[in-house]
Amino acid sequence: MYRTPTEYSPDGLVMAHDYERCMSSMCKHVANDEYYGTPFLLEDFQRENIWLPLFACGEVRGGRWRRTHRRAIIGLPSGYGKTEMAAAIVLTVATMEVRHNGQYGVVASSIDQVKNIFEKIATMIKLNDTWAKQWEIGTKVITHRETGARIMVLPNKADALESWHFNVLVFDEMHVYKDSKVWDAGLKGQKSIAKTNPLAIGITTAADAQEGFLWDVLRKADKDPGMYVYWLGLDEKDDIDDPRAWEKLMVASWIDWESIEDQRNTATSKRSFERYTANRFPGKKDEYSCFSARQLNALVRRKNDFDFCKAYTLGIDGATSGDCYAIVAYQKRTDEKGKSYSCTKEWVFDTPDEDTGHYPLNQIMQLVAGLCQKHWPEVVAIDPNRMIVMDSQLRDTYGIETTAFAQNNATMCQATAIVQHLVKSKELRLKKCPKLKQHLANCIEEDREPYGTRFGKDSKKRKIDAAIALAIASLAWDKLVAGREHYVPLND
Repeated sequence: MYRTPTEYSPDGLVMAHDYERCMSSMCKHVANDEYYGTPFLLEDFQRENIWLPLFACGEVRGGRWRRTHRRAIIGLPSGYGKTEMAAAIVLTVATMEVRHNGQYGVVASSIDQVKNIFEKIATMIKLNDTWAKQWEIGTKVITHRETGARIMVLPNKADALESWHFNVLVFDEMHVYKDSKVWDAGLKGQKSIAKTNPLAIGITTAADAQEGFLWDVLRKADKDPGMYVYWLGLDEKDDIDDPRAWEKLMVASWIDWESIEDQRNTATSKRSFERYTANRFPGKKDEYSCFSARQLNALVRRKNDFDFCKAYTLGIDGATSGDCYAIVAYQKRTDEKGKSYSCTKEWVFDTPDEDTGHYPLNQIMQLVAGLCQKHWPEVVAIDPNRMIVMDSQLRDTYGIETTAFAQNNATMCQATAIVQHLVKSKELRLKKCPKLKQHLANCIEEDREPYGTRFGKDSKKRKIDAAIALAIASLAWDKLVAGREHYVPLND
């Protein structure tokens, strides 16, 4: 956690108290069914780290109140009510700092969010009789009937902020900004109204890497005397999987150990949990291995009794430049106690011909054909886009039907999730499959929202082809074998 040091003035504390009283008496919760329509009351962490620094720091000069902090970055994990607070701040300041023809805005993170935030502000107004009489809600602009002040929600495009001079401007989810253009455009518009005490607030979660616009703004914040930063999240030294570290995040009344644990268990990746729940900028991709050595070693020690006489699937990952040819056979079994486990068998071609640089495709195809003709797999799963020639020859020459599993994000995120579950639950058996184990060890998590994560690699030298073949084979089993009406799980 980080917080810019602050000093409160007596006048500022009185003002902050008045502003809070206005908000708590007039603003209602609109984002959560459980709290809908109830007064918007600040929690202790919100008051101490957001409200007071914004509204109690400053002094009266020339009969005017001057804020110490006219720019602020508020970093909160996902689920801490950032957007709703943005709406409450805008309405409160518009009420307490009456400006004829004043401009109050929220910059949304996306086009979809424009409508979402606008509706939140409009609903807050409708739930208060005084505001409902004062403000006229249009399709895109909310206008104060007496002063002509306007509240707008705009997309995060620099040209959308041109020619506007916002008394209060909230930037929602700044982590999506690719550069400084939107931020700069908003601040530029406030320079011409500096005497009116404008306020710009960025409310966000961590971005997806330790680089980019948001990262740079935070690194330079200490050099800006008018900037305030509050960042609620785990520190670099904290282990995000250590429940003891999670206590730093339990500052809101609705956040507890169980809720964080649930987010960890349901997160699509460690990297995703680090960003959205721990609110920490992820490091390099190679720091996010899908599996630990300890997890994989445990799978090697278990008997891998793959049996060609039992139902199985084949997953084939064809080679492109620098890759391997990998074939993995996969089957589900049940032990004497009725517990499910998965067995594997591997064939990995990782040494191309020295002269041609190509793999022995005829040899590989004959291997596949031999397996199919002798042991008849339930499914032969391949990527048709990477194996056009082999697919055609298997069908035309050997009469072997293949099933297409294109390696797009939707498919591979499903397949990756299956393998991750098999490893973490210790259901997978890897004995006598050393290359498959190594390829799994080489896998890193790659976010592919909204689908989840898929296997990736941080270097061309680190092969993951056998892991991909396993993922395809296991997905084929789950979709095309286990789901068949006539299929009965094997009992040994």
